[in-house]
Amino acid sequence: MRTLIKIFSVVVLVVIGGCKSQKPVGLTKIPTMTPIVKTVTVPGPAQPLGGGNPLPGGNPGGGGTGPTIVEIPQDPLNEALGNNFSGNDIEDRDTFLAQMVHFDYDSSSIKPSDLTKVEIVAQHLIQNPTHKLMVEGHCDERGTEDYNISLGERRALAVVDELIRLGINQGRVRTTSYGEKVPMSDGLTEQSFAKNRRGEFVLLKPSN
Repeated sequence: MRTLIKIFSVVVLVVIGGCKSQKPVGLTKIPTMTPIVKTVTVPGPAQPLGGGNPLPGGNPGGGGTGPTIVEIPQDPLNEALGNNFSGNDIEDRDTFLAQMVHFDYDSSSIKPSDLTKVEIVAQHLIQNPTHKLMVEGHCDERGTEDYNISLGERRALAVVDELIRLGINQGRVRTTSYGEKVPMSDGLTEQSFAKNRRGEFVLLKPSN
């Protein structure tokens, strides 16, 4: 009897250990759609200042010696935004670095404490009518890749909705989702996850 109990205990531990190593699945079913695949270049300055290997294919230590190519599926509905984009704008990833917003786990709701950051971005766009904006949505690595792409898009769109409420024309903004592909912090701690659940603002200035 004791032998059977020991064998049962070992089996239970193996099963539990295996479950912990598996990646959790998304909590919400993703609508079926045929994605548009868009290839984007993530420039070196977009990489985090901390250590580790922050970008897929990046160099250890977060040196950011060169751009990283990332392929992400795009929601066709997103084409309704950004109809004033020329494609010739200059990216500025530094101006709104301090206005980066963060999200709770599995949430696309903007935290009340981050609303002031969105207001600062909106005020800049109002004062600079030739400037446009790309809003990037990011997630931590929990959940499936498809789920995180969808969640990142919902986060970016939530930010855009707030910008529109503050008086910004939707033709001046566009969203993109990187899902879990571009982490800000490398690690499996809650602190790292919290840093990666974010929305980033990329200012787009006219080239002439």
